[in-house]
Order: sequence, then C-alpha cells, then structure tokens
Amino acid sequence: MTPFRLVILFFVASIIGIALIPKLSVDLNPPEKEPILNISYSVRGASPELVEKLATSPLEGAFTQLSELKKTTSESNYNSGNIQLRFDKRTDMDYKKFEVAALIRQVFPSMDSKVSYPNVTQSSQKSIQEKKPILTYSINGPFASFEIRKIAEDVLISELNRVEEIETIEIRGANALYLYVIYDIQKLQSLKFSRSTLENKIRNSFGRNFPGLVKNVSGESMFLEIDRSIVDKSALENLLLGSVDGKAIYLKDVATLTLEESTPQQYYRINGNNSVNLTITNRDGVNKVLLAQKIKEIINASKVNLPEGFDVRLEFDDTSFLDKELKKIYKRSGLSILILVVFIFLINRNFKYLLTLFLGIIVNVSLTVIILYLLKVNIHMYSLAGLTISFGLIVDNAIIMIDHLHKHKNRKVFLALLAASLTTIVALLMVFLLPEDDRRNLGEFSVVVAVMLAVSLLVALLFTPAMYDLLFGEKQKSIKRLTLTQLRKRVVAFTKFHQFIGFVARFRKSFVIILILLFGLPIFYLPANWEGQEWYNKTVGNSYYQEEIRPYVDKTFGGSFRMFVRGVFEKSSYREAERTRLYVNATLPFGNTLEQMNFIMGEFETFLKGVEGVDKFVTTVRSGQSARIEITFTEEHETSALPYRLKGKLAMKSTDWSGVRWSIYGVGQGFSVGPGGEGIPSFRAELRGYNYSELERQSEVLAEKLLAHRRIQEVNTNERRGWSEKKTEEYVLRFDQRRLAMAGANQFEVVNALNDLSQHAQPSMYLEVDNDKYGVVVKEKKSDRFSKFDLENTSLISSEDRIFKVSGFGSLKKESTTNALHKEDRQYIRLVSFDYMGSAKFGGEYLDEVIEEMKVSMPIGYSISKQSYSWNYDKAKRQYSLLLVLIVGIFFICSILFENFKQPLYIIFIIPISFIGLFLIFSLFDFYFDQGGYAAFVMLGGLAVNAAIFIVNDLNNRTKGNYNRNVLKAVGGKATPILLTVLSTCFGLIPFVMEGQGEIFWFSLAIGTIGGLVFSMVGVFLALPVFLWKKNG
Repeated sequence: MTPFRLVILFFVASIIGIALIPKLSVDLNPPEKEPILNISYSVRGASPELVEKLATSPLEGAFTQLSELKKTTSESNYNSGNIQLRFDKRTDMDYKKFEVAALIRQVFPSMDSKVSYPNVTQSSQKSIQEKKPILTYSINGPFASFEIRKIAEDVLISELNRVEEIETIEIRGANALYLYVIYDIQKLQSLKFSRSTLENKIRNSFGRNFPGLVKNVSGESMFLEIDRSIVDKSALENLLLGSVDGKAIYLKDVATLTLEESTPQQYYRINGNNSVNLTITNRDGVNKVLLAQKIKEIINASKVNLPEGFDVRLEFDDTSFLDKELKKIYKRSGLSILILVVFIFLINRNFKYLLTLFLGIIVNVSLTVIILYLLKVNIHMYSLAGLTISFGLIVDNAIIMIDHLHKHKNRKVFLALLAASLTTIVALLMVFLLPEDDRRNLGEFSVVVAVMLAVSLLVALLFTPAMYDLLFGEKQKSIKRLTLTQLRKRVVAFTKFHQFIGFVARFRKSFVIILILLFGLPIFYLPANWEGQEWYNKTVGNSYYQEEIRPYVDKTFGGSFRMFVRGVFEKSSYREAERTRLYVNATLPFGNTLEQMNFIMGEFETFLKGVEGVDKFVTTVRSGQSARIEITFTEEHETSALPYRLKGKLAMKSTDWSGVRWSIYGVGQGFSVGPGGEGIPSFRAELRGYNYSELERQSEVLAEKLLAHRRIQEVNTNERRGWSEKKTEEYVLRFDQRRLAMAGANQFEVVNALNDLSQHAQPSMYLEVDNDKYGVVVKEKKSDRFSKFDLENTSLISSEDRIFKVSGFGSLKKESTTNALHKEDRQYIRLVSFDYMGSAKFGGEYLDEVIEEMKVSMPIGYSISKQSYSWNYDKAKRQYSLLLVLIVGIFFICSILFENFKQPLYIIFIIPISFIGLFLIFSLFDFYFDQGGYAAFVMLGGLAVNAAIFIVNDLNNRTKGNYNRNVLKAVGGKATPILLTVLSTCFGLIPFVMEGQGEIFWFSLAIGTIGGLVFSMVGVFLALPVFLWKKNG
C-alpha cells in the first residue's frame, strides 16, 4: 500500500475515534465494577435480633443454594436489614439476579407478615439511597406539600422518566396524604369490637380482587375481576361492621374519618429551609456531565406547564465539581502536549518533523478511543492519567523511528521498539495480578497506557514512515555532513568518555557495591526477636546491638530505600479526588423521637447559617436515632483552612449535647483523611462464631485479659463496624407464663389488647378512592399519649371481656441491646477495641499474646484475629513477588530479542537504579506519596529499560570493529534520541507538578516518574556501558 493510502486510512479511523468520544462514560473516580448483589428489606417495629430471626436468617439459608457465591455478608439493624452477595468475577450477573429473585419468591410466603418484600439491586452500595444524587432541585409553591408532590410527579417526573440514564428520581420533604380512621377504644370495646376487627372489615370490603378464571356457557375462559373501588369516603363511613342488639353498627358510629397529611417520617432540608426536594441519581457507566445538562434542559422546558407561583430551583449540582476537575485535567493535558511540541520544535526547528509527531499523537489517541469504547473502559481521573502520561511514550516511539529512518533509511529499529513497549506493557499488566483492593484504581490506568503503547507501535511501523515519505521526500533523506570542527569536538568527547568508562570498569565490583548501598538493603525490617532462634536473639536481638549499633547499621545499609520506607511510605495513605465535604453525623439512643433529633440538628443549622464560605448544607433527619448534615464549601474556600476550622468549631459545639453520639469528619481535597482516618481505636480484634451469646461471652473474656495490662484503661466489647451507634436500649416485655396460665389468658390476647391502644403511624393497608391511592392508618384517638406508665398500669379489656393489667402478667424492663448484628458467611462478627497508652509496637505485641491465649481456650468453630490498618508482611511479600514476576517477564522478552542471557540482566539492573531517583525525590523533599506514586513505580518498571534496550540493540547490530568502542558508539549514537525521549516525557509531566502536592494522584505520579527517569540516565549512560565493558574488548 502506498504511503498516501496508508495516511488516508489512518485519518478515516481517527475520525471514527473522535466521533466516539461523547459516547464514553465520564466520571471523576472509577465505578466499582464488582459482581455484587444487595438484598434489602424492612421489618416494621423490629429490633436487630428480630430482623435477623424473621428475615436475615431465612434469606441467608435460601441463598446457600447459589453457585459461584464467594462471600455472604449481612447486617441486621432496627427495622431493616441488608444481605450482600459477592460472586466470582466471571459470573453472569443478570442470570444471578434472576436466580436470587426466584429464591426470594420461594421463601417469602413462609416469612413473617411484618417483613417487606426484599429488593434486589446490583451495586456495591448497600442500597440505592447511598448513591449521591447528581442534581437536587427545591420545589416551592402556594400549595400543601402533598399537592406539590403530585404536581411534580405529573409534570416533571413524567418527563424525566423517559431518560434511560437516570436510575432513581425521588421526592423528599413531602408528606403523603393518609386516610385516618380514628376510633374511641371505650366505645369500640363496649360494642365488643377491636382494632383488628376494623382493619379486617375495611380490607375485605374494598379494593380489587382477582378470583381467577371462569368459563361461560360457550366454554370460553375469562378472567374474573371484582372491582370494589370507592368513589368518595362516604362509602367507607357507611361500611357496615355488624349489629348489636338488632341495631346496625356502621364505621362512622365508632370512628371518625379524615383525609390529611401524614406526620413527617423524616426531614430533608437545604440550608435550613423546609421545602419539597427533587433528587436525581444516575445509572452506573453513564456520562454524568452530559446527563446533568440533559436533565436541566428537560426541567427548564417543563416549567411552562407548572401552575402559577410554582418555583423549581437548582440547589445542588454534583457534576459541577466533576466538570471543573475534568476541564482542569483536559487543560493540563493540552498544556502537556503544547510543551512537548514546543520542546521538540526547539530541538529540531523543523515544521514537517513537528507535524509528523503531532499528527501521530492525534491518530494514536483516536485509535485508542475506538479500542477503549469496545473494551467499555470509563473515562475518569486515572484513565485520563494513562492517556496523558502516554503522550510522552508515543512521541518517544515516533522520535526513535524518525531518527532511525533518517540515519539508516530502514525500519529495523522496530524490533527494539517492540521489546521496549512490551516491557512497559508487561510492567503495567502486573497490576492485574494484584488483589482487587490493591488494584482499585490502577486497573484502567494500566489498560489505557497498554492500549496506547500497542497502538503507538502500529503508528510507528506504518503511519510515521508513511508521513515521513510524504513530507520529507528523497531529498531530506540524505545524511547531514559534519564540519571538521564538529568532528574534532566529537572525537575529544568520545576519547574522554572512553577513558572514564574504562576507569570505572576497572573497579566494577566497587561500583556495583556503591549502587547497591545507594539503593539500600532491607535489613531495617529485621525483627528485634525471632521466636525459637536463640542464635539470632543473642546476636541481632541483643539489647546492646539494638540500642547502640543498629541505628547506624540501618542508616548505612538501608540507603535510599530505608529513607523512603520510613520517611514517606509508612506515612502514606489512599487519597481520592472528590469535592471537599464535611459530615456531621448524630445518633441518639433508641426511644428518642424524630422531633427531638430534629431540634438538635436545627441548632447546628442556625450556627452554620452564619458561616461565610459555606456553599450548601443539606440536613437529613432520618429518625429519632439518626441524622446527618452534609456541608459543601464555595470554590475559593474549598482548599483553604475553613473546612478544618469549621470541623473544630462543630466538634466544640457538639460537646453541648452530651447525650448524642457525634461523628464529625471531612472528605475530599480539603482534608487528607476520610472517616476511616479519625476516631478509630488503636487496636481491634475480630471474633467470629455461629452463636451470638457465646460470642458475647468470649468478647468479655478477651476484655478481662486485656484489662489486666496497666496501660489499657478501657475495652469496648461491641465496637462499631461503621459509624452507627455501638449499643442502644429498649423496653422488653417479658411474660410470666405461670401467671398467664393461672389467669387463663395467653400472650396473643394481651398483645392484641395492647395493639388497640398503642400508637400506629404507618398505614396498615392502601385503598383507592376516586382513582387516587391512599394509605389507611387505623389508630386510637389518645394513642399519641400512651406511655410506659399506661402500659403497665392501665386496665385493658380483651376480646373475651377480661379486664387485666400488663404488670400482672409480666415485667417491663429497660435492657441494653446491639444496634446492628453483622454476619459473614453466616458467622456472627463481633469487634473488640481498645487504646494502648504507649508505643503502638508494644501494644500490638501484647494483643498478639492475648490472641494466642484466646485461640487455645476458645470453643471449636470460634475464631479470633487482629485487625490492622498498617503495612503488613503478607501484603509486602505479595508485592515483592509480583516485582520478581515483572523482572522475569522483562528478562525473557530481552532474551528472545537479543538471543543472549547476560545482556538482559544488565538491562534489568537499570530498574532499581531508576527507583533510587524516585526514593530520593520523595524522601529529600518530603513529598506526599499516594496511589499516583504506585502508578509511577509501575511506569518506571517499563520505561527505565527502554533506553537500555535501544543501546543494546544498536550494539548487537554493530558486528565490525573493536567491541568496547562499539559499546561507546552505541551509547553515543542513541544519546540524542534517548535524551530527547526522556526530556520530552519529563517536560510533558510538568503541568501536573505545577499545582503542588495537594493535587491527588497527579503530583505523585508526575514527580515520581520525573525523579526515576532522570536518575535512570545514570544507569543508561554510566552503569550500562560499565556492565557491557570487556577487559580485553
């Protein structure tokens, strides 16, 4: 194929790639693509123990039939529960969802009537409500909240439902319209009726029934439907309940019927203002920015159909931060390309050369987009990082190819390019051998860079030579002649370089030892004691050696590796780029009312209204036990000291409310740590077993052992797994079966009588009145004032006309109970935590001793383990083994290319030399190391050897002349393109360093790669020729 046709073919493919860009999913952080199903359900008025007994256990039992199930975790809370099923990665999740739904349909009929039908979602969130809405609108108007809700549903939601990318649309802050049936208990009992009589009569008299199929005289089958819908509430008032002494008793004789707004079940406010709010969440894998724009257009277009005085206002746009961050990344990427282009132009001062490289970048990116679209890779911060860092790499390949075409007029350098790219790709694909948690965000980063490199090989082999032929022609292919002065300078430089390398090569062993000491030996990891090894404990474990000698030995032999591990790595943590948010979580003991919690949160809202720099604060009061305020900041205050100061002030204010348990924490760019970094006890032990009572007893035994140490003051035997209440209290009615038997009564009778008097806030059924569906609440007129005293001392009348008091049949006691029950693979989990007043090292050692004691005495089927958030040996061993796999991979690639086993070893030695640069730049300048630093390690593993591969490939092609001179000629001949490629990569990363180390991921990636690449030049131009040098060469 002619060069012209090749270029046109690549341009056509590029146009397709550019057209696919809007189709890519866009988000700030990668979505969690885990094979997880969540099953959520509610159990009205039930404690965690009851939820576990009535719903969680039966469902878990049914799910044991599932194949490919890796792990089952469950959580039973007050009134609700959740089961999470984790499957193998290759599982067909659509089929599994269908299978789970089928199992639920089988088991649900046998479950208690209080249990709601379980909801199945495929998401890493426990429920759909945990996902942050992308847009929040406030809706106000001269109407009651239920009317605002109905208008919003008819006008706005009906239009938004057409958008496929929307997952949920929720209206918050609007109370439902309920039909209240309010009776007088005395009148009801005098007529020998009960609350359940009223409920059953209403339920059986109205609604729609589907008895089934009937056949007519012709033998035709027809569906039968009985429609007993109500036109107005008078039909309900005139419902015949029965007759007493020959007189008909209607519902209106014993109860009053009212249609009114329900009492609030929760509060949702923005900036302290009560309003009806519309929240919209997106489906996974969609372009959030484009979706938000589409929704805004629909809302604006629908406003003309709203009644007069109806106001819809955008209160919160979660995509604005995403849009701003992505624009910042795009701007930096553009600046990176511009710096690359300007740098290359200044070196070559040739527009045709520049155009070849620039068009190569565009073609490369466009073809990569096509592949990423087919692979369903999302566009987010990490995949964009892969694209950006690849610009330097694809330019490197093009520079090497053009340089070789210019000097040798052939494409033989492609083999070296292939080997160099393959080593980088192998380094990147090592990420996929890491456990799921460790490769959290680097997976798609690696895919993007690997795809870009693979495409760049195709571009370097076909597109770049074709463009070179078209633009330069035959005239430009002639080799430029050097003047006599230039030739003389080169000879002098070559002679000096020859003498210097020859001198260092004579002391090769000393040179290698210096490099090893500069990198460092991991002797600082040696433990102070080695159990069972007396020789070790008497020498290395000797107290004199440990205190007097070891600090100097560790510093001398630890090198830059020790500086990095002790000064940087052990202080590092995972950081995620997201908007700065401050969360105020409040929890109250069970029994507090929604209004009490709402009053407390109102006090905080009043305080926040006067804080300058706060953009929005969204309050959600879920119940009398749980509430949250989410605070966001204006752009100019987001990374200022305000979030930290406000957090401190709110923490001080929270001390005014001693009965409330507070959790105040920040996430995002204004904070370095999230909820996991604050308030977690120093040490935690996890106990597991199949009997909760026995597990509780074992936790008390563990606490007793721990408290024997004078540096441990307090042990929490029921540590929270999340940020909810540790323990709570509830009133438990325990019946005395002997007294019940003597009175001729039963538990059901007593509970029914209590049910007639107690408060009922939730609908017990739903009725259709004039084509509108309403919840029906049946309650006693004085039930709001029914108290603990009434419960114990009020005389109750049972359906058998028996008068009794609850206190005569049992006792009512306040008992401490768990707020949540956690299980994993049907085993209960209990956490024990404590603070150690002293060195964390000694605290950890003491916990290890106690755990070993516990393992000996614990019953069969029970286990105990230490929970750790710090660096651990097993994880490190896994990472080092992967590094070994990487080195072996590079070794075999180079062995195949060079048909030699010795040269690949010299090339691999360049990797640790480049790591010295990374260690030093982070240690000496005290830069923060996060997941971007890991990406830099991965990149350097492949990049550092590229230059060495080009030199060794050039050396092997030089078959004539003196060997040592050929080594230096290979180094000198490739010096210009190698320096050009390294400098172009470094210059391309400069825009990502400019905003400082507050920039999550990008700064660590850029500074680590620059430091490593610059130091790798020591390896390429000094260490490599010294290793290749022969004594008699």
